[in-house]
Amino acid sequence: MVKTKIILADAHTLTREGIKSILAKKKDVVITGEAMNSNELHIKVGKTIPDIVIIDYFIPGHFSIEDIALIKQNHPTISLLIITTNKNKQDVLKILDYGVNSYLLKECDEDEVINAVNASARKEKFFCGRVMDAILEKVTHKCSLDSVCNHCQAVTLSEREEEVIRLIAEGLTTKEIADKINLSFHTVSTHRKNIFKKLLIRNSSELINYALKKGIISSPV
Repeated sequence: MVKTKIILADAHTLTREGIKSILAKKKDVVITGEAMNSNELHIKVGKTIPDIVIIDYFIPGHFSIEDIALIKQNHPTISLLIITTNKNKQDVLKILDYGVNSYLLKECDEDEVINAVNASARKEKFFCGRVMDAILEKVTHKCSLDSVCNHCQAVTLSEREEEVIRLIAEGLTTKEIADKINLSFHTVSTHRKNIFKKLLIRNSSELINYALKKGIISSPV
């Protein structure tokens, strides 16, 4: 089995140990290094070329947004998974422009961490429910609704699929959606995959863009 290589970059030992404890349940990942500051991070990234860097960029004196920019510049194929306490909308939108794959808050649950790692390993996007409002705002104000692919116009979605879309747009995780509509995690995950496949989209931002255009959800006031 080819394992996904991960570097953990966080100044706080307790945080790194917590993430390692969660990832220990996954047999398809391996922690190839840990870093407490920018210098350690870039040395270890250069030596091991991980698949994913999990980083809290918002720790003054240890890490910053410049670390994100430098990794993307020197190693564009590395996926970046942010796990931070910073929920400021402007900072979230700014960091998204650097091409990060996933953005979680440290208050998120284990399932969200696992889902974010899985998505990042596939070079896909994952954002925890608590930052999805910033994503929705970005889509509404910065994306043209006319950019939705022509293919989407002819797609027929079931009532259940539209319900799942609305809940994704509200920022619910797959587990939260499953609990809310009394379905299994696997069933909701399958619905999500089918929706993305039907619409030929790659991430939640594109899904929200489609949902806004089709009137499945309303634009924020």
